Amino acid sequence: MSEPLTCIGCGKHPDEIDEYIECAAEEGMSPVQYVIEEEGTYDKFEPERFYCTRCYIEAGMPLIGGAHGSS
Repeated sequence: MSEPLTCIGCGKHPDEIDEYIECAAEEGMSPVQYVIEEEGTYDKFEPERFYCTRCYIEAGMPLIGGAHGSS
């Protein structure tokens, strides 16, 4: 079973990912708090997990909810 609050793709914790460290510092919060409050993929694909930007792009930017766009 995967660790909670880690990236689905790379398995890193928010405290290990530069983008969250930097954004969290700008907002005056911890990287964990930043992911929980601001990361759109948090808790959408797997409970208590998220995609960092790099892994989200590498995964093909999956749609939240698994919907396949309808035109």
